[in-house]
Amino acid sequence: MLRGLFNTIHMLSLESKYEKELGISTSRIKKSDDQDNFHYQAASYLSLLKVLDRLPMHLKNEGFIDYGCGKGRALFCAERNGFNHLIGIDLDHELLVKAEENLSTYSGKRAGSSFKFSNENALTYEIPEGTGTFYFFNPFSEKVMSEVANRVVNYSNTTKQKVYVVYLNPKYKSVWTNAGFTIEEEIKTRFYTEALIYSYTPANYR
Repeated sequence: MLRGLFNTIHMLSLESKYEKELGISTSRIKKSDDQDNFHYQAASYLSLLKVLDRLPMHLKNEGFIDYGCGKGRALFCAERNGFNHLIGIDLDHELLVKAEENLSTYSGKRAGSSFKFSNENALTYEIPEGTGTFYFFNPFSEKVMSEVANRVVNYSNTTKQKVYVVYLNPKYKSVWTNAGFTIEEEIKTRFYTEALIYSYTPANYR
């Protein structure tokens, strides 16, 4: 195991701990037959909480979008870590129903934060102004991810806003560097790359 036996056992032990602590149910996998939109599986709590702690503080007051949000785990973890404007998009209506159910039972919500779940296609979704963080856990194919990366670049160039991408289990990591993103940090557990944090700075950024 690339993570090592101890790290793997620790990661698995946190699953039930945080599900109970947050009052949500996000663990069960849902398969997909769509070659461009992959099956739902939530990222580990250990990986999520580790990478969220590495993002710049100012992003907590900017929008946080989870592409392929599924049942919402990443968004609930982000809210727990102080992010205030959480958006989840997914093509699977059934998963979004589960996300809304989780929101109704989520035990840690702060008064100043907001959640929005949308049944939308990543290739046509209009990124709202003020978004600073884009989160991915391999929700779709390399082709689709490349198109989404270009949409994020266009958004950044149009708004003149520096943006960050959090990519867990980075299977198609070259997509982002090819689109002009810079790797800010690689987060590893032993020999396994848990996540990459990228940034993109538009021309004339202040």
